Amino acid sequence: MADKGDFFIGWAAKAPSADRRFFLASGVGLLAATGGMAYGLASHQQPVGPGTWDMADVREWRGTIISSPYPMLRTRDENGNVTTALLACMGKCAVKLRIDAMGERTVIVRGSPIRRGQHLMIATQDDGSWIELAGDTQAGDEELVWPTVERLGAVDLSGVILDTKCWFGAMRPGEGKVHKACASLCIRGGLPPGFYVKSLRDQRQLMILTDANGGPVSMDILPFVADPVQVVGEAVRQGTLVFVRMASPTPTRI
Repeated sequence: MADKGDFFIGWAAKAPSADRRFFLASGVGLLAATGGMAYGLASHQQPVGPGTWDMADVREWRGTIISSPYPMLRTRDENGNVTTALLACMGKCAVKLRIDAMGERTVIVRGSPIRRGQHLMIATQDDGSWIELAGDTQAGDEELVWPTVERLGAVDLSGVILDTKCWFGAMRPGEGKVHKACASLCIRGGLPPGFYVKSLRDQRQLMILTDANGGPVSMDILPFVADPVQVVGEAVRQGTLVFVRMASPTPTRI
């Protein structure tokens, strides 16, 4: 006669003890394997970056403004150090048209800071009153007058193209393949394209891309965003930022 303990009927009896032990051990093992796999995948992901953007932290920034190659403000940070801040609107757009009408003037800009390390971008308010001419001129702070462009020499660099706003801290992560579409939209909207360089000695630096004449880049670079590329041209320093004047409208994919 068959052992009734080995025959399971769901509506009539409990599962045999051997089956219960098997399913319990299998469940615990599956949970442990899933947790280990999740930890392994997460530990190999690139960090999202230390950038920050507090939209509620709206401040007034006083300095000298220029619009070429991109809207920038030569101002002072909280520690009183002279710095170059890129300017952007709250969305995926630049503020160039408003600045073009002012020329190189002393202004007060209202906006929230987007920071990553030494890099600063100011996201201006959308209410239309984000910029105004200062009540007096540059008197008393000659260090805020824009210096002449310093030529640093020819360069041949490898790196990736990204948009500065997201990389500074507007998005996390703000780089890589997962950010390609967003970065392309930002650059198309007029935001300055950054070039993140990693040298053979693991030295990393962010530069700003321009055309060969020091103006905004051509939209021909959009297909190359977030891909490993090689850029040849001339490096120049303007304020506290380093720019690469690309010899060709497009980089070389590597």
